[in-house]
Amino acid sequence: MRCRIIMGTVAAMLLAGSIATAFPVQTYGATVSSGTVKASSGFVRSSADPKSAVSFCVASGNEVAILGEEKGKDGNKWLKIAVGTSVGYIRSDLVSKTDKKTNVSDSLVKTSQASSAAANTASSNAQAASTSQTASTASVTNSTGATGVIKGTSVRMRNNASLDSGVVTYLNSGDEVSIMAEGKAADGNIWYQVKTKDKMGFIRSDLVTKSANTAAITTAAAATTTAATTTSASNVVKTIEPGAGLVKGINVRIRSNASTAGDILGTVSTGCELKLLGVEKSSDRDWIKVETNLQGKDVSGYIARDFITVTKEVKEVTQTTQTIIGSDGSVTASDQSAVAGARTVSEKPKENDTGPGGGGSSGSASIKGVGVRIRQAPVDGSVVCQLSSGHPLTINKETSASDNYTWYQVSFSYLGSERSGYVRSDLVTRSEGAVGEAPKGDESFEDSIAALPDSYKNSLRAIHAAHPQWKFETVDTGLEWSDALSAESSVGKNLVSKNSIASWKSTAPQAYNQASNQWYTFDGGSWASASPELIAYYMDPRNFLNESGIYMFEKLEYSDTQTTGSVSTMLAGTFMSGDVTDTDGATFNYAQMFKDVGAQTGVSPYLLAGRALQEQGIKGTSQSITGNVPGYEGFFNFFNVGAYAYSGRSATINGLIYAQGTDENYSRPWNTRARSIYGGAKYVADKFVSKGQNTLYFQKFNVVNRENTLYSHQYMSNIQAASSESARLRLAYLGDGEELTFRIPFYRNMPDSPCEKPVSDSNPNTYLATLSVSGGQLSPAFSGVYDKYVMTVDKNLESVEIAATPVCETSSVGGVGTYPIQPGTNTLYVSCKSQSGAVKTYTITVNR
Repeated sequence: MRCRIIMGTVAAMLLAGSIATAFPVQTYGATVSSGTVKASSGFVRSSADPKSAVSFCVASGNEVAILGEEKGKDGNKWLKIAVGTSVGYIRSDLVSKTDKKTNVSDSLVKTSQASSAAANTASSNAQAASTSQTASTASVTNSTGATGVIKGTSVRMRNNASLDSGVVTYLNSGDEVSIMAEGKAADGNIWYQVKTKDKMGFIRSDLVTKSANTAAITTAAAATTTAATTTSASNVVKTIEPGAGLVKGINVRIRSNASTAGDILGTVSTGCELKLLGVEKSSDRDWIKVETNLQGKDVSGYIARDFITVTKEVKEVTQTTQTIIGSDGSVTASDQSAVAGARTVSEKPKENDTGPGGGGSSGSASIKGVGVRIRQAPVDGSVVCQLSSGHPLTINKETSASDNYTWYQVSFSYLGSERSGYVRSDLVTRSEGAVGEAPKGDESFEDSIAALPDSYKNSLRAIHAAHPQWKFETVDTGLEWSDALSAESSVGKNLVSKNSIASWKSTAPQAYNQASNQWYTFDGGSWASASPELIAYYMDPRNFLNESGIYMFEKLEYSDTQTTGSVSTMLAGTFMSGDVTDTDGATFNYAQMFKDVGAQTGVSPYLLAGRALQEQGIKGTSQSITGNVPGYEGFFNFFNVGAYAYSGRSATINGLIYAQGTDENYSRPWNTRARSIYGGAKYVADKFVSKGQNTLYFQKFNVVNRENTLYSHQYMSNIQAASSESARLRLAYLGDGEELTFRIPFYRNMPDSPCEKPVSDSNPNTYLATLSVSGGQLSPAFSGVYDKYVMTVDKNLESVEIAATPVCETSSVGGVGTYPIQPGTNTLYVSCKSQSGAVKTYTITVNR
């Protein structure tokens, strides 16, 4: 069944003297908070339960009205939202709350309040009932004196040994608990019954590291599954594998003990590298034991956790000597090492384990999807990192988890280091053999992708397995990857929102003013130039060879298989979801209009509908199509042709000037909505689709149309536009089985693995605001731009003092202080290290 897609709130704004509308009139009487969907797509369900029915769907960027919050059956926080008159529940982490308020119907708020009250009553009754049967879901054996340490962030202590049970409280890494009992629950996992100072409940065993007397606890599960052996653990030795971190803050104090009352051993500032040795808790905060070098001396002490950015976690390695007595009386001794949190006593592998000890074999594989989370444990383990399509993995074993999915335990390389974790099996493509080796029995498909680099193929094989009717064409751009990336990284060519994280924005001199710590804005002031790293991510086709991103490469010519119904699905819940009466009095249906215009111009109606939504937004409040901009009344530009800022005018005004023009070929002037849609579609057909730029990717990155000059003649400057439009195109095919064709580009000498999406929001500023040296004047006069200075001092001067401050308070300065100087030439250095790790060095030549 096709999922009903709600793309946004439909609000018909009627102006004085305007035409009648076919949209239903709503009465708004309540004001609530709003939010923006931040997932590429999300299911909105009938209740706060991931297993409940899907009511409708939303996509990235959609605005929603937030009617309330409640704890879901999965333990997560869920939001009750409204889109138009549609109401449902979505996990809170899929929505970013905004400060904006929105108006909704009184009836929606009243309904929400009534359902919340009923839910609270039911929850109270359920909790009261569960108290009397706390341990009923697990088979437990009491233990004495066992303790444990929590591993993970916001670990849930539950009322019962079940993920469906209510949450008693949340604990964090390093918190200590007393283990009262343990047992195997109905979900097949081992759970501990634990106690803190004032709480008691259940926590899954993989989220707790037991103390050395772990062997004193015998589980009921172990008694039944290991009857053939009796295991005793002894000679437990724990060692620390140090972590690493960076200081954040100015003049952060290192203390002699984990307390503000401790002696101050020294101070450090942002960027100072630390060795981390462990965490200690005090009454007011967590402290990290550190080692660092201060003025040539090694110093060991404590820094409050708030002032440290952890780059490598501290690991506790447990060495356990085991004596295993077999059923035949044989005795075996063995040593095992495990990182803190791993079991120190061997456990029988599950039947479907395929890793070492599980009777299977490991295998190579790769990620399929964008931003796939690798976790420390299946289901709700803390996130190790995020990987995207094509990233190579080694599968060590597989196991069933409580969410009824198979999870793989994998190892992989990330940012130069080897890591491991768990990932859901449906987000992994397993290799049939060596990468590039064609699976048997599908030679025609393999022939179609043979020209592509090997790093493309596993992702495409996964897509082909799911959609065997789809066809793929390879496009050899003939371009060097580095050359193409350099050309697309030209400042101002590709843009991101000026509010994006720091690593998404370019720090080139024309894009970023280091002296003022401000990014220059483009195209009306709302955009900044995209960083080369972000451009590389969106430009690398391998990052989008997945179920959503693949539509970026779909051929965009018209086909008889494209239906009005599918266009309607794309437009559901938007300002174009129904009929409209045009300025000439004619009434038309938007979905049918896009279908008809697509047939006339030879362009996919799905592209046209998605492009109009991309340009005008789901509410259609853009000034380009209101028809009431002073001086440009009655003109429309649905595809924003010619709409970019220049000559001191905004992008909107320039687009409407174009719409006012006279051009029979493109049906200008665009003084009706219908003429704008047809003329804009004809423009896209003539200028792009017929020129080989017949995919969203090629319209965003012109690496094929040499007639109009490579890297120019690009439809959109928004670096994310093609990805967003691809997600909208996908909506047209939900539940359908069209025979689609995709054009997959590749470049010469591409990186071995897909380019990672930058995630850091650390400030990149490396400039000094001030720099002075006692005893003379710098030449030239100081400016953060210049990095080389000369000065002359009196021949009797024996030392100089250097003082400097950074432009940005998150940067750190090195090289300040008093330095002896000798007769002749002396070279001194001052460095400014940004929060992001970049360093600028200033050189001072002192002539005595």
